[in-house]
Amino acid sequence: MDILIENGILIPMNIACHESTLYFKGYLGIENERISFISHDKKDADEFVALHSDCYRIDATGKIVMPGFINTHTHVAMALLRGISDDVPLMEWLEQHIWPVESKMEYRDVLVGARLGILEMLLGGTTAFVDMYPFEEAVAEAAEGVGIRAVVSPCLMDFKMEHFENDWQQIIKRFSNSRLVTIMMGPHAVYTLSEQNLQRSITLSKELGTGNHIHLSETAVEVENAHKKYGMTPTEYLEKAGLFKTPTLAAHCVVMSERDIEILSRHNVSVVHNPQSNMKLGSGIAPVKRFLDAGINVSIGTDGASSNNDLDMWEEMRTASLLQKAVTGDPSVIPAYTALQMATVNGAQAIGRKGELGVLSRGALADIQLVNIEKPHLYPHTNLISELVYSTHSSDVETVIVNGTIVVENRKCLSVDEREACLTAQRHIDNLLSK
Repeated sequence: MDILIENGILIPMNIACHESTLYFKGYLGIENERISFISHDKKDADEFVALHSDCYRIDATGKIVMPGFINTHTHVAMALLRGISDDVPLMEWLEQHIWPVESKMEYRDVLVGARLGILEMLLGGTTAFVDMYPFEEAVAEAAEGVGIRAVVSPCLMDFKMEHFENDWQQIIKRFSNSRLVTIMMGPHAVYTLSEQNLQRSITLSKELGTGNHIHLSETAVEVENAHKKYGMTPTEYLEKAGLFKTPTLAAHCVVMSERDIEILSRHNVSVVHNPQSNMKLGSGIAPVKRFLDAGINVSIGTDGASSNNDLDMWEEMRTASLLQKAVTGDPSVIPAYTALQMATVNGAQAIGRKGELGVLSRGALADIQLVNIEKPHLYPHTNLISELVYSTHSSDVETVIVNGTIVVENRKCLSVDEREACLTAQRHIDNLLSK
């Protein structure tokens, strides 16, 4: 349906951070799946109503109207594994706790876990996410069924190649005409892939016109092992293998040399910063300031809900800013608006949708969140950008629109029974842990 949002405070996210007016009170119209106008002038709203007399009108008084968040690295079905292993290093966490349970998971388990994670993300204002997991066909099914935009990356690992080959083919077959689901290749990491299987990902991505989504230099151990095996860093190895000749989304990038950073910059690789997961697993702190200084596009991801342990982009955005201030000793690093860009426009650029997602502008896809700022923890209103980044909670999100469709209204998801999604997830994890 056609939608008019009126009387809200609009943050279009297409204004440079040095400009004085980053937001304004105004109106926004949606026709089908795209934004048809955005304006501070009521006359434009009146003209829209005259043309669309039966439009659905949303009074956004006391609310921020802004682009939905783009979570550029997660494993959404791992919401099912939330809390099964905490307070251990990455490789112990993977090898002794996560992979043994995942080996028992089937299509339906991933579908149920993905639905739970998607529900959590939507209620927090996330309208698009980039995923990597086995059974990505199930993640795509959950995304389209609930109504969120998804970039699914079938996971390539040496011990799961047969499953990968079936997964990507089924996704292409079922979702090639989807308005919400697109695909990338998902080579897991240097330490889980032979050169032959890495080349398979590169070849496929070129044939299908997709990018590659990979974990990169997440820990010091990963980098040390790459030096022992290949005589170079993981980044240098991937450049030599030719991965960066395809559009690449690199998650984590915690342990990076100056040469690594130069390589990423030269090849226009987008980096996904996952501060809370990296902190919790003791992996370290990514050198985000150095990335930005090198002109690298940096977006934000939550990672999975079993290493974070939530999918809250508000928390992630705030942590991304505060952590860099602490580690550099410079309070001016990652100012609030930059953090907001990392969660929106930079995410859109990372998935090749710059100008189409992550912004409020005429012709852009209508992926929008409305945030209630009439809350004690958000008063007084002196700097709305600061309030959003440093004070807002996911529970302040009231309405979410994806592709021009209202999917959350008055904090209720319209496409999923919240209680049933939670109880179904509980049954599935209880069954997996009992096997």
